[in-house]
Amino acid sequence: MYDKKTLSSLLVTSALLLACGGGGGGDAPASTVDSVNTGGGAPTSSGGTPPPTAGNPGTDPATQPVDTGTPPPTTNPPPPPVVVDQKLAGTLDVVANQILYIRTNRVIYLPVVLSQLETDTGLVDMAAGSRVAHLDHLKALADSEGCTIAVDGTCGVQPAAIAPAAPIAAFGIRMGKFAVPTTPGQVVGNQTVVGRIAFDLTERSDSRGIGGNEVAEIMRFVIDKVEFSTAANGEITSVKVQDGSQIHVYGRNAAGVEVRDSIPAPAGTVRILPLDQVPDHNGDTTSFILLMDLETGFSRAGQKLTALENIAGHFKMSVTLSSVERLVRLPAGPVGGFPAVSEKELPGQTITVDGQPPVNGAGISGNAWIRMYPF
Repeated sequence: MYDKKTLSSLLVTSALLLACGGGGGGDAPASTVDSVNTGGGAPTSSGGTPPPTAGNPGTDPATQPVDTGTPPPTTNPPPPPVVVDQKLAGTLDVVANQILYIRTNRVIYLPVVLSQLETDTGLVDMAAGSRVAHLDHLKALADSEGCTIAVDGTCGVQPAAIAPAAPIAAFGIRMGKFAVPTTPGQVVGNQTVVGRIAFDLTERSDSRGIGGNEVAEIMRFVIDKVEFSTAANGEITSVKVQDGSQIHVYGRNAAGVEVRDSIPAPAGTVRILPLDQVPDHNGDTTSFILLMDLETGFSRAGQKLTALENIAGHFKMSVTLSSVERLVRLPAGPVGGFPAVSEKELPGQTITVDGQPPVNGAGISGNAWIRMYPF
């Protein structure tokens, strides 16, 4: 009885193997799943690979990955870049309590007191980056407003470049020309240091919805490889971006669209603006404007930052200079309805831009209306 059952079982098994095409030529048997046609579709081959059809041209097993049973290695994100922010020895002075920006009419570089930025309203009517490289009517407008080179320095600030994603056309800080020893005997001459300048513009709640959306707009960016140099006597002779400098950007528009990218920072993105190019300079030769020319800086963005081109509203604004360890506003008298100010140290805010090491150093903070009156 045992032998008959065994023989019967072997005959059934052989029949099944022949029906499935297995058992010959050294081919491996098909798996149970592969050898059963469960859906009424095209029958499978002995290897489980469907025959080519119009919708399935077939696959060559030789080109398919082999399952070794070992899970693929975990891919770790790249480590953050290593950045060494060099510090300028000595103290830099903010002179005449003064900063600078371009109004949307672009008639002049407008110097205002830092105290105005620090108010709840802050700066108003700040020009953002331009959509054109030249404004044909600008000279006539400047003439009609009585702008004269002798008094106002520059009459009509033409766009430095097409840069619609630049949140601010330009921003400057009036600095004393010399690094001043912070401690007796400190050497401040013959320095060259390299660091970063960071901006944080975060929309305040009182202006959300201007663009029809309640999402707070944000624009944060870091200009890297910014070089400060001093002469033997401590005079700041050069401020510039080095070759290969980049602007690392994080932004969020009113629709909640986020952008993270980096763009090249052309020469001139950070530079010294002589005081004779701004109004009411009164022949001063002891200070200059440290200018962040953001139209130049954002001129190579191309389409990378298109989603950020219409950012506008009332923003909390911070600017931090990593290479400046100590920034002091010197005492200044009352100007334009603003009271006199006493000496004040200006520590910057820590600014972190998506994946970049935090920027720490001296700086200024306040509030600003950007594109309040689009030009």
